[in-house]
Amino acid sequence: MFFGRKSRAERLKERAESRAVIPLGSLAAAYAGARPLLERLLYDDDLRDNIRTFIEAAHNILQELSGERPGEVVARLWDDDKLRRQVETAAGAAQQGSRRLRGERVREGGSGKWLLLLLGAGAAFLFLNPKTGPEARRLAREAYSAVTG
Repeated sequence: MFFGRKSRAERLKERAESRAVIPLGSLAAAYAGARPLLERLLYDDDLRDNIRTFIEAAHNILQELSGERPGEVVARLWDDDKLRRQVETAAGAAQQGSRRLRGERVREGGSGKWLLLLLGAGAAFLFLNPKTGPEARRLAREAYSAVTG
């Protein structure tokens, strides 16, 4: 010390020692916010069943559609009732699980809008994916010209 003053290094050292990496208030707030979600995951059997159903259905869909071209995927989604039911099951399980996680009341059935949303997301993925996009757009153009021409 020089005449009662601390050096810059001493001030920085004290400041570093006084600061925690994560403020304790932030940890307490995060715990308080996450606790209801964790309790629902631990104790809500229906929520765990929704998660399991979603994962199984998504896995089955992925196995069915892996390695197929965009046109084949769209045709399979359009024609294959078994595959469409799996997509509906996955969408319904995701919807119910998210509602249960938020603590909302869940009513059974009515997954039509989620199916439409999921099919729209799948089409967007096909059209925007660098690997499948050009061919999917070409097939869409051909289908549109066939319908209009």
